[in-house]
Amino acid sequence: MKNTGSLLRTFSGKFFPVSGSRFPVLGYPGNHHLWPDLIRISVAMILLNSPITGILGQTDYSWWNEKHNWDGVSDWTDYLIITPAFLGPNALPVPELKNGCLSSDTQFELGTEGHYSVGDQTINLHTDLYLPLFTDRAALQITYRPVEWYQTDTITRDLRRSREYDPSGLSFGDFYVGTYIQLIKGHPSLPDLLLSANIKTASGTNLAGARHTDSPGYWFDATFSKHFAPANPSLKSIRLYAKGGFYCYQNYGNSHFQNDAFLYGAGISFNLKKLSIQNQVTGFIGYFNRGDKPMVYRLIIEGTGNTTVSFRAVFQQGLNDFDFTSLRLSALVRLNRIFSKLSVTH
Repeated sequence: MKNTGSLLRTFSGKFFPVSGSRFPVLGYPGNHHLWPDLIRISVAMILLNSPITGILGQTDYSWWNEKHNWDGVSDWTDYLIITPAFLGPNALPVPELKNGCLSSDTQFELGTEGHYSVGDQTINLHTDLYLPLFTDRAALQITYRPVEWYQTDTITRDLRRSREYDPSGLSFGDFYVGTYIQLIKGHPSLPDLLLSANIKTASGTNLAGARHTDSPGYWFDATFSKHFAPANPSLKSIRLYAKGGFYCYQNYGNSHFQNDAFLYGAGISFNLKKLSIQNQVTGFIGYFNRGDKPMVYRLIIEGTGNTTVSFRAVFQQGLNDFDFTSLRLSALVRLNRIFSKLSVTH
C-alpha cells in the first residue's frame, strides 16, 4: 500500500505535469522553482480527500454482507425492516394523543428524553411549538427532536440489520407538523370532536444505523372527548377521550412501498387546581405483521397553574413492538403570557 507521500507524487505527477521552470503567482517571482511543486501537492491533497478517491478508503462491509447473507445484487436498504420494533425509538414513535380539547395558550416546550431497553440506550432533546391560529378552534404544532445520542449492543444492531460496525454515536431527527381543528366544543349533548392532519418529514439521519427512516409519513385522526364535573372538590374536572385514525409511512424494498396502519388511542385526564394527570394507551396497527403494531402506555403530569413557566413529565412504557421505557422532563413556556406582560409594560 502506497504511503501518503507516494500517492501525492503519483497524483501530482500524473495530472499536473509542469512545463518550464517559471511559475509566478500573483506577480511574486521569488523562489519560483518551488511554486509548481507546491501547487501540485496542494491540489493532490484536495483530490485525495474528495469522492474521486473514495475507493482508497471505502468502509469494509464484508462483516455485514456475511452476517445477513447479502446476495451481491440487492440494495442494502432492501434488507432493512422499517417498523418500530426494528428501529431506534425516534424513528417511528407512536403519535401524540391529545385529550380532545385545544389549549388557548401559545406554548414552547424544551426538554430532554431518555429511552432505555436491553440493547439500546438513547438520549435526545425534545422541542415543541404549539400555536393557536387566531381562535381557540384551530392550532398548529411543530415537534422536533434535534439530536439523539445512542449506544446499541451488537445483538440489537444485527437484529435491526444496521450497517454500523460500532453501533453508537449521534443522529439528527425528523420534523413533525400537525394542524388541529376543534369541530365540536362544549355542546350540551354531543362529545367534543378534535380533528388533526399531520406530516412527518424525511429529515432524520442515519438510516444505515437504523436510527431514522429517511422517508416521509402522514396521519389523520379524530378524537372524541367528554368532560365531567366530579363531586370531589379537589378535582376540577375529569375528561374521557378516545381517537381513531389512519397512519401511513414510506417503506423500502420491492414488496411493500408503504405501510398503512390503523391509529388508535384512549385516555382519561384528571384536572386538579394546579396539575393535570393523564393516563393513556395508544398505538397503531400496520399490515406488515412484523414489528409494526406498537402499543404504549403513557403517564403525563403537567403543571396547569396561572404561571408563565411550568413543567411537563411524560413516562412511557412500551407494551408491544416497542421495547423501550422512556422518560421526558420538559419546561413549558407560555409565550402568550410573556407577550401580554410586555404589552402592558409598554
